[in-house]
Amino acid sequence: MPIYEYRCTACNEDFSLLQKMGASAAEALCPNCGSPKVEKLISACAVNSGSVGSPASGPACSMGGG
Repeated sequence: MPIYEYRCTACNEDFSLLQKMGASAAEALCPNCGSPKVEKLISACAVNSGSVGSPASGPACSMGGG
């Protein structure tokens, strides 16, 4: 299961949740204030202009650990 990052629009808290693939923000509650008013954040490593592992692409996000 992937980890999704969210920001609560009620208290401005950022948090992460382990959820099923394709989970919507409507399924998340802020752990700080309990508000359902959250927005899903876009991870910086989701954008990659080079091929994975090439020197030009910089560090790659990997679940393999090496």
